Amino acid sequence: MSTTAHDVGPGTGPDDVAREDAATREETAAAEFWDQWLWSVRHRVAAELEDARPGPELAARLASLEPADLDEAALVEAAGAWERLGSWVAAGQARAVAELAGRRRAPGSSAADEIAVRLGTTRAVAEGKVGLAISLDRVPAAADALARGELDVRKAMVLADELIRLDDDVAQRVVEAVLPVAGSCTAPQLRARLRRMELLRDPDGARGRHEKARTERHVELTPAPDAMAWLSAYLPADDAVAIHTSLTALAGDAAPEDERTLDQRRADALVDVTTRWLDAGTHPDGTPLTLRQGRRPHLAVTASAATLLGLSDEPGDLAGYGPIPPGMVRRIAARSTWEPLLTDAWTGEPIARSTRRYAPTQSLRDAVVARDRTCTFPGCRVPAARCDIDHINPFDEQAGAATPHQTRIDNLHALCRHHHRAKTHAGWTPERREDGTTRWSSPTGQRHDRPPAHDPPIPPPAPPPPEGISIDLYPPPPF
Repeated sequence: MSTTAHDVGPGTGPDDVAREDAATREETAAAEFWDQWLWSVRHRVAAELEDARPGPELAARLASLEPADLDEAALVEAAGAWERLGSWVAAGQARAVAELAGRRRAPGSSAADEIAVRLGTTRAVAEGKVGLAISLDRVPAAADALARGELDVRKAMVLADELIRLDDDVAQRVVEAVLPVAGSCTAPQLRARLRRMELLRDPDGARGRHEKARTERHVELTPAPDAMAWLSAYLPADDAVAIHTSLTALAGDAAPEDERTLDQRRADALVDVTTRWLDAGTHPDGTPLTLRQGRRPHLAVTASAATLLGLSDEPGDLAGYGPIPPGMVRRIAARSTWEPLLTDAWTGEPIARSTRRYAPTQSLRDAVVARDRTCTFPGCRVPAARCDIDHINPFDEQAGAATPHQTRIDNLHALCRHHHRAKTHAGWTPERREDGTTRWSSPTGQRHDRPPAHDPPIPPPAPPPPEGISIDLYPPPPF
C-alpha cells in the first residue's frame, strides 16, 4: 500500500493547511468571475443569448439577429438558443398531442393516424410524436426540462423510447436518478444510463418486458437513395449477435483474389442464405410458400416494353420499394417471367374488366396491386401485395341488377389491415377521384389527399423539323 505525503513545512498544522486551501479557492473563484465578466463585456450578444430562457421573447430576439453581423461567440450561442427554442416548441406540441391522444378512446381510433396525415409524414413518425407526448405527460419533470431547453428533442425522444415501456412508479424513479446528468450526456450515453438504471431499479419487471418484446420481433425494409435499401431486424440481442457472427463466419471464407470487403461479403452472404427459398417457392422443409393476392411471393416490377427492350431509359417500379433505374429493370427481366398489363394511354392506369361478383378476379387484383403499389391511406407504405383489396363504396348484395359492376377497378383500392379497420370502424371515409387521387375524410372532418402512385406515360419527344424548314411559333405581327 502506497501513500502520498505533503511537505507542509516546519511549524504548520492541519488548520494552517485548511486556511491556505480556502484562500486558494477564493482566489480561483475571483479570477473565474472576472474572466467571465470580461468575456461578457467583449461578447455582449453571446452573453445575452447564453442565459435566455426559451419562449416568445427569445424567438423574437433570434429572429431580429443577422448572422453575418455576429462574432463567432454569438453565433455559437445563437445555435444553442435556437436549439433551446426548438425544445420549447416540441414541448408545446407534445402537450397538444397528449390531449388529443387522451380523447381517442373509441376502438380503432388513433391520434397517430390524424397526426400523420396532417403533418404529411409516415405513421411511424407520428407514433413517435404520440409516444413522446404520452411519456412526457407521465413524467412532468422531463416535460419541464424539455420546455426549459435543458433537454433537446433527441434526448427527450430517448427518454420517451425508454420510459414508455415502464410502469409509472419505475419511470419516475429512473428519471429522478438520470435527469440531473441528462443534459451533459450524448443521446447514446443517456440511453445506456437509462437502461442500466432500469435493470437496477426494476429487475423483475425488466425480465417480463423482455419476454413481451420478444413477441414483437420483426424485419423492416426502408428505401434508400441510389436504388439501395436498408433491411433492419428487431430481435433478441443474443439472436441478433448470433446472426451477425454467422454472416461474418461465412464472409470470412473468401478466396485470396476476392476483392470484396468484409462488409460487402457479409451483405452478399445474407442475400444468398435467404433468397434461395424465394427462388425455390418453398419453405426450408419443402412445403410451398403461401399465395398472396392469388400468386406465389415474388418480385413485382412494372416497366414499359421499351425499357425492357433497351429502347428507353424510363425507370421501372419495384413493388415494396419504388422507382428503380432501367439497368436494374433489365437485370431482373433477364431471369424473370413477364406478363403484359394494359394501361390507359392518357393516365397510365391499368385497365381490367369488372365482375358482378364480390371477390375481384385475378386480373382485377393484379391491376389494383400494380396501380396502387402501396396501401392508399396517406403516408402508408405497406406494399399493395400484402394489403386487402377493398371496395371503396361498400359492395351491396341487395343492389343486384341495378348496380351490376360494383367490383370494378375504379371502386377498388389496396388497404393494409390497420387502415381497413380505420375505414370500417373509426370514421375514416375514402373517395377515389378522376385523376387517381384518393381523398380521405378524417373523423374530425379534415380532408387529406393520397396522390396516385403511378406516373402518367412520358410522351415521346417531338421529331425535329425537316432540314431547310424554319418553324416560328410566334411570328411577328404583319405591320
